Amino acid sequence: MVAKKVERAWSDFAEWCRARRLRALPAHPWTVAAYARWCETRHRYPVVLDRIRAIARMHLLQCAPSPDRHPTVTRTLRTLEARNRARTGRVGLFPVEDAAGGAPKRAAKAKAEPKPKPVRERRRDAGLRSSPKLVRRRPKDA
Repeated sequence: MVAKKVERAWSDFAEWCRARRLRALPAHPWTVAAYARWCETRHRYPVVLDRIRAIARMHLLQCAPSPDRHPTVTRTLRTLEARNRARTGRVGLFPVEDAAGGAPKRAAKAKAEPKPKPVRERRRDAGLRSSPKLVRRRPKDA
């Protein structure tokens, strides 16, 4: 069952590459990242991740370098994961506290405790200077 999913994911990737005149094996990391972005609009994040793993598996079986560990691909997958978390993290239109009647308590608490203003500390050695620091050199004793 798992082998069929891997084969299906690989054949989908190979077909996607053929349609765009890209090389599927060995695949360039940019190609894999673009495929992940393309899959994002059609599949959920776990399915996209499984497809990228299938591509990596096929590369390893063919003794080719695996593109899934390239920074471009990992950065793309992290972005897709963050979008997925943001999408699934929203439960409803209102927070749970509002539905349970917790909104008046939160509003009263916000009025009772004013937010302190941030204190800006000026540090002498922080960052770059606009002008170079002048250093006095002592004359060498001859």
